[in-house]
Amino acid sequence: MVYLPLGAALFAAGCQDPDAQVDTEGSKTTGAETGTTGASGDTPTTDAPTTAGSEGTTGEPGDCYSTRDFFADKVWSKGMGTLCVQCHEPTGSAAAKGAKFRLLTPVYPGFIEANLANIESLAGYEFEDTPLILAKPSGIVEHGGGAVLPPESELYKNIQALLEQLEDPIECPPPSAGESFPDVVMLDEVQTLRKAALHLVGRLPADDEIAAVEADGEAALVDVLEDMMTEDAFYARLIEILNDTFLTDMYYGGGSLNAINAGTPDWPNVAKYFDKMTPMPDDQKQRIHRAVAREPLDLISYIVRNDRPFTEVLTADYTVFTPDSAFLYGVAAQFEDPSDPTELQPGVLKVTRNGKEMTYPHAGVLTSPMWLNRFPTTPTNRNRHRARKVYDQFLATDVLALASQAIDPDAGAAFANPTRDDATCAQCHITIDPIAGAFQMFDRNNQEFLLEKPVWFPEMFAPGYQFELMPTDLAATGVQWLAQKVVADPRFSLSATMKMYQALTGEEPARYPTNAQAPDYQQQLAAWETQDTFMRAVAAAFVADNHNLKTIIVKLILSPYYRGVQVANKPSEAHKAELSHVGTGRLSTPELLARKVIATTGVRWGGTGDLLNGEFKLLYGGIDSNNIVQRLSSINQLMASVAQRMAAEVSCNATAFDFSKPADARLLFPLVEPGDTPDFKAAEIKANIQHLHERILGEVLASDDPELERTYELYREVWLAGAQNIADDLEGTGLGPCAATKDPNTGVALPDEQKLTEDELYTIRAWQAVVAYLLSDFAFLYE
Repeated sequence: MVYLPLGAALFAAGCQDPDAQVDTEGSKTTGAETGTTGASGDTPTTDAPTTAGSEGTTGEPGDCYSTRDFFADKVWSKGMGTLCVQCHEPTGSAAAKGAKFRLLTPVYPGFIEANLANIESLAGYEFEDTPLILAKPSGIVEHGGGAVLPPESELYKNIQALLEQLEDPIECPPPSAGESFPDVVMLDEVQTLRKAALHLVGRLPADDEIAAVEADGEAALVDVLEDMMTEDAFYARLIEILNDTFLTDMYYGGGSLNAINAGTPDWPNVAKYFDKMTPMPDDQKQRIHRAVAREPLDLISYIVRNDRPFTEVLTADYTVFTPDSAFLYGVAAQFEDPSDPTELQPGVLKVTRNGKEMTYPHAGVLTSPMWLNRFPTTPTNRNRHRARKVYDQFLATDVLALASQAIDPDAGAAFANPTRDDATCAQCHITIDPIAGAFQMFDRNNQEFLLEKPVWFPEMFAPGYQFELMPTDLAATGVQWLAQKVVADPRFSLSATMKMYQALTGEEPARYPTNAQAPDYQQQLAAWETQDTFMRAVAAAFVADNHNLKTIIVKLILSPYYRGVQVANKPSEAHKAELSHVGTGRLSTPELLARKVIATTGVRWGGTGDLLNGEFKLLYGGIDSNNIVQRLSSINQLMASVAQRMAAEVSCNATAFDFSKPADARLLFPLVEPGDTPDFKAAEIKANIQHLHERILGEVLASDDPELERTYELYREVWLAGAQNIADDLEGTGLGPCAATKDPNTGVALPDEQKLTEDELYTIRAWQAVVAYLLSDFAFLYE
């Protein structure tokens, strides 16, 4: 499998002059056969995770110190990553002149493994018994970059040692996440179950789920998680996660049909949708609009729900339709219940050109009308924007970072075709343009319009993937050819792992530190190395399980990155850097917090509406998938004010409403009655406070816990002050807008005998203060 972005030659190694003929300079010897990936090899270099030393930090070998880690610690970080890479990175000056020795930069996921494979593939090339990878830069053999690596230098000696190791590479079994962080105290299985249930399905765990996990521990936890990932609520959450990447929900609020209504006759019933003379019923139009907008996300949801390989996100030669979208597109899909707007069935799009029917070249989301419109092209852009998104969304690679230096706007004026001939421009275009060529069957003005004959431009780099050219007879289905190449790239599995990691933890994955002069460079390196080892292990498990996305989710949830609470001992500075990416404490998104509110209190903020998914969504750090596409990961003052208002209003609506129910039906106050006061029922009140801490915050507190006592004192002080105000006629006994007169979630009036409007002892309002206090707690707002 070819991994590097500029092709098979990138696996060749040896610091050579671009014009040298290495096969005539000396004998070629081979090292160990196992683990070698040459230019045409099929071994994904990133899917064989290894580990650093047992201490969990780079540069400190433990019981097993792999060749891979030796390369990362002693060769790459000691100079190859700064000295050699300047010219030998894929778009550098040496590569432009045809040099075979090329090195990936940290922009590329899995760059350590790929670079080691490069060196290994030609480690046996020698000149007069000196490996060419050393003979070239040391000046023994002519080298375009000159003599830059003295034999007495540390890097030279480390490369020598590496080449010796490559004759019989050391491989270490990957550590479990727990082995990487043996001193991290994690949520126990039941606590993990609660956190995962709220995150994945927006509810608290059921009693039988808790009992199973208490009885059988982690094995039962895995079973319960897998069961949760069959629920409809999980797929609603999955669509939220996916939309953070694809942003096609920009059309969900409006505009999906406008986006595909560019005057083309392709979709037979678009005209009926817009017909004002004989208009469709509004509810049918709304269903059609939502089905069209959600098609790319529904496709991925369908793939995961049916346990199909996640690679079909790109390789599916179909898409999915609801009865409403099938009607609009004129697709003859078979539905079990044609009246169910949520039923999904696979099918294919077809168009007619000059009387000839053409089948859409479906390639997962890449050919979705909504994806094509969300990431549009123009006659001058020529699908380069889409190519960049392929790298970003499916290969975890930011191609804009490949040439991040400032560019002289006048520099290209000297070239008739600067994107190919100006080395500065070509740095990115040699990577982007070939993938852009895979989309040549789509019109550059009408985004999803399928051309009868593809059109490409000879002044651009030829369509392909890395150095592999796309066969010219596949131009009409080039996007399908591209999809197969992308899912075969090891970066695809890493990308899926990283995106799920960010969704579950709220953190971007650690990046390889590039400033070796930074005072905390070694600490940053240790953090990256530990996380990279873990990510590669998860990605490997994902691939081994037939690209089952649920495998990634389960392994991330079981890890310290999701479950860590605190560290048992004072950590070293290096370990502090590793721990910076570990543990609970991510700010809940508006969507997650909205579901947590109703799951714990039984009422929705906003009553029949949903304020966190409505008018406060953006104010609380959410996105609109259009202009605001980056979630806030830390709380600001405005968000804190929103949280305080939520806590006050939810406690107002939830408290009396909960007390209006029979005790055995209450969520918040099953152990007390409105007439219970601290004078006579202190024990019962404290017991109910324990219950509230567990239900709202997930905290199991002992009866003598200081936190429990603080909450009790809050209740008691509010009760005393309120009772005194009633006695002094400063307040009345009525609950006003906080009275229980209707179901706050439906607006339906309660039976007269259930209504609760008076609070003569001020106990209900004291409980409101407690609920508001807990709902505004860090442990509630953060996961």
